[in-house]
Amino acid sequence: MAKRKEVLLIKDVLKLGNMGDIVRVSPGFARNYLFPYGMAIAAGDAAKRQIEVLREKAAKSEGEREHKALGLKKSMEGMSIQIAARVAHDAELFGSIGIKEIVAALAKSGIEVDSKQVHLHDKLRRLGSYSVEIRLHKNVPVTIKLEIVNSDPNAPALDEALAAAAKNEKPEKAEKPEKGEKADKGDKTDKGDKEPSAKGDKHDKHDKNEKGKSGDKHDKNKAGAKDDAKGSKKDSHKAEAAAKKTVKA
Repeated sequence: MAKRKEVLLIKDVLKLGNMGDIVRVSPGFARNYLFPYGMAIAAGDAAKRQIEVLREKAAKSEGEREHKALGLKKSMEGMSIQIAARVAHDAELFGSIGIKEIVAALAKSGIEVDSKQVHLHDKLRRLGSYSVEIRLHKNVPVTIKLEIVNSDPNAPALDEALAAAAKNEKPEKAEKPEKGEKADKGDKTDKGDKEPSAKGDKHDKHDKNEKGKSGDKHDKNKAGAKDDAKGSKKDSHKAEAAAKKTVKA
């Protein structure tokens, strides 16, 4: 990287310095711009002796510029400019609006400003109303209103176009699911499906146990009935034998 050199400004240079200031710049910038246009000279010993004279001139010039800027500010306060641009889709521009277009729009309105005096953070890419700061002097800023409208003569007014674009950009509301279709309820239903099966298994086991118990009772009842029948048969045989003995006697 080339070593920066000191130069003495003999004119005010926007965003660099005022007349009489010694600033450090790249050799190429001094050689190709400042020196050829008579804006600066090399800051040697001879040049430095001119500093006081130059600074007195700079202070006088600075006061005049500030006074002029204050007068221009009064005429620009509340000012509104309009720029027509092609629209690609909804409120989106086909291209963008930058400092160059703003300076041109101001010139059409009779206001001459330097592009370096327009403070715009980024290019504008949508229809709408914007506030743009113009720094007429380092101590004299002014804010103007900028409207970017559709260049199509058949297009709707700016407010209508912005309202329509905002409506289109709103996400569509998701349709409410019908009862029984909600995800959380569906999960509960799944859980419900699992639970009855477990209960069902318990019921099946209970039924089997009940059936087993009833079966055992039934078998025992059958065995008791058989024993009773055998006992009654024996008793009848005994009675018959006793009757025969009595007859014989």
